[in-house]
Amino acid sequence: MNNSWGSVRIHRDAYGMPLLDASSEPAAYYGLGYAQAEDDLHGVLRQYLLVRGELGDPERDAVHRRWQVLEEARRGFDALPAGLRVCYEAFVAGIGAWMDEHPERVPAWAPPLEPALPIGVNRAVMLFWIITDGVEALRASGALSAAPASEKDVGYAPLGSNAWVIRPWRTATGETIVVSDPHLPFGGAFAMYEAVVKAGDLHYTGFGFLGAMLPPLAHNRTCAWGLTTGGPRVADAYRIAVDGDVYLYDGEPRKVLRHDGHEYVVHNGVVAPVLARDDEAVYVVCTPYMGLAGETEQQFMAMVRARDVAELRAAFEACAFPPQNVLAADAAGDCFYLRAGRVPVRSSGEGGVLDGNTSATSWLGVRPASDLVQIGNPASGYLQNCNTAPDTVTPDPALAPQRWHPDVFNDEPGRDTSRGRRLAELLPRAFAVDVPEATAWALDDRWPDTATWQARLLAAASAEPGRIRGWPGGHRRLLHRLLAFDGRARPESADATAWISWRTRISGDDLLDAVEQAARAVPDGVYETYGEGHELLPGVPGRGGALDLDVSLRSTYYAEGTAFAGGPCLRIVALSGYGMRSWSVSMPGQAALYSRGEVKPIVFDPS
Repeated sequence: MNNSWGSVRIHRDAYGMPLLDASSEPAAYYGLGYAQAEDDLHGVLRQYLLVRGELGDPERDAVHRRWQVLEEARRGFDALPAGLRVCYEAFVAGIGAWMDEHPERVPAWAPPLEPALPIGVNRAVMLFWIITDGVEALRASGALSAAPASEKDVGYAPLGSNAWVIRPWRTATGETIVVSDPHLPFGGAFAMYEAVVKAGDLHYTGFGFLGAMLPPLAHNRTCAWGLTTGGPRVADAYRIAVDGDVYLYDGEPRKVLRHDGHEYVVHNGVVAPVLARDDEAVYVVCTPYMGLAGETEQQFMAMVRARDVAELRAAFEACAFPPQNVLAADAAGDCFYLRAGRVPVRSSGEGGVLDGNTSATSWLGVRPASDLVQIGNPASGYLQNCNTAPDTVTPDPALAPQRWHPDVFNDEPGRDTSRGRRLAELLPRAFAVDVPEATAWALDDRWPDTATWQARLLAAASAEPGRIRGWPGGHRRLLHRLLAFDGRARPESADATAWISWRTRISGDDLLDAVEQAARAVPDGVYETYGEGHELLPGVPGRGGALDLDVSLRSTYYAEGTAFAGGPCLRIVALSGYGMRSWSVSMPGQAALYSRGEVKPIVFDPS
């Protein structure tokens, strides 16, 4: 396919993933834009309506206009180096070319295209992570309503992730294994798009948000990384006492500004939107990521170009990446963990809602990357994070909370999750793990706290033998079944359905009462299989799942029997000096593959 920047060939693997082989980088991104439009034009255009604040949902549109997502993207585009700007121009031109070729597929509501829009997609989706500290402080104070403040608030979709690294001396083949499994909603603003991009020295594969050009999650031939939700404190909330639109800052008068129907102040050197107002004050959130959309895109590009962890760590010195736990490794076996984020140096150590009328609570700059929680090549030979505290990543005193500023640690020491506990069981015992075993862990559908609940149930039954003796046979058979359950939410498992029936009836400490209720609810003891009651897509049996806070490693969340969130883009990468191998599975498009507990090989060379 020829274009203004050269030529690009768009191959497809057996699952339809585009493999782009181009004569230049802009030509490659022209092909990527063309492929995204071909695969889901309406999804791409809806993303751009979201960026423009024209989706037609008043609350969501207000969020993106208030945070000036489109303006931030435009300013970011203008600040890019010329060579990178042309790539965005080519990407959008590729979308436009497909639309020109298929005018009957273009909706009447399609917004005008411009090269800032792909930057805006990353900005809109990542907004939650860069403002959440301030937003939650306002909500805790009662100053802010529950109205959406970012895409995270649109619907129930618990954000999480798994990522781990296993160094060569712990693997059977001497390869470094990197696993990345973010947990996000399926589709909508968080829809993910997988591709291979090759143009000269630029050669990578990864998952980006639909409509965006550059991916936050990727790997190339020699370097790979994973991300999990969690990071340093990167935003602050302020209460600013006002008299109408005038307020005092250290005694000097300033004004509340207005733009596009929203109010702002300039605070800490950045534009801070007013999120709430009462008769006496305005309430704002400040984040040092304002004005940084272009720098974030440049960091993404530096990451996909990185040849080893040294170059990848250098990319993070920009501190333009959203607050995330980063776990990375390279073909030489080197690895690192970084709790990335752009952290203000605060003059006040206070949290909560701060006094915005005085410089006593102002920022004094931004912390360098060297201040962030991090470790490289730990003696344990592995790193893992499943949205747990930084000191759980690997057993090493270097990660102890007292060694780090509270703003960069930003967690409760030792806090873990059921997924983190599961990996903490598996990784220390691994001394010759291979890719199939790591894949089985990544697809693990076992509720990790099953044994704990079974021990409690057994203790309860053993303490009341007379009660059990008086039960009907069906009650005792269910008790026996629960105590024998293997804990796995497999599609074919009816025991998993029986387990849910019991667990969801537990109220208080009487576990036996819940058994009695569950037995009466299904007196014949015949339960549908887990896959029948939980579907990934209509007709595709479900696997894995969340049961309160007990979540299998491969998380999947169901509502009314259908999956709506979980792990949309699992990647497994094996790196060594002899080459790279990788596998993936994406949701919901490859639901049938995941339902079988399988992943697909990534065709890394498009030729």
